[in-house]
Amino acid sequence: MLKRAIFLGIFITIIGITAGTIIGQQTTSKESSQSIEEERIKILKEDLTKKTEELKKLRDEINAKIKEQEAIKAQLERAQSENFQRLAKIYESMPPEEAATRIEKLDDDTATTLILAIKPRQAAKILANVNPEKAAIISKKIVKIKEKESK
Repeated sequence: MLKRAIFLGIFITIIGITAGTIIGQQTTSKESSQSIEEERIKILKEDLTKKTEELKKLRDEINAKIKEQEAIKAQLERAQSENFQRLAKIYESMPPEEAATRIEKLDDDTATTLILAIKPRQAAKILANVNPEKAAIISKKIVKIKEKESK
């Protein structure tokens, strides 16, 4: 009986040690999985931070390009306006019949812009010599432009 008790005690001890080892391995495995997940989350956060910074840099670059394009556009508009003013002075100095002949050959938008740049009295003399259909088109465009400006 004593042998049985000793054997049983040793058996229980072995089972306890084995169970403890298995439980320890499971705990270590869980801790290892948690550690791996934490490391993965840390890496993902770092990647997200890097991508966010890259996007901010790109946004800043795009905004800088937009401002640059707006400045170029403003320069072009000023230059175009100056060119139209010069051209308007040239047309103003021509006899109305000659100016009308040339305006008839321009596209409607250019002709309208040019007529608007010419002094009103001279523009009236020129338009009086322009083909009636073309003069009507130019007049309608002028009205639309003036309506937009008044709004």
